[in-house]
Amino acid sequence: MKIVNETGIEIFYSISCATSADCGTIGPDDIADLPYYDNQESVSFSVAPNQEDTYFAVTIPQTDTGKQVEFALVFE
Repeated sequence: MKIVNETGIEIFYSISCATSADCGTIGPDDIADLPYYDNQESVSFSVAPNQEDTYFAVTIPQTDTGKQVEFALVFE
């Protein structure tokens, strides 16, 4: 499993399954490659900003009916 950080800030991640657990940080525009978690069942994953007083934010320059905001986690 590859975790790609495209947030622009350093993030902390935690990932686990029944037989293993890992955690660490990923810098902006960097990747964590965790092939052990490929083809595992019941994988749990969390991500958070790695800086105090920092949060994920989306700036919407203009709103209109029918527009949407998406926040995605992409696993490769």
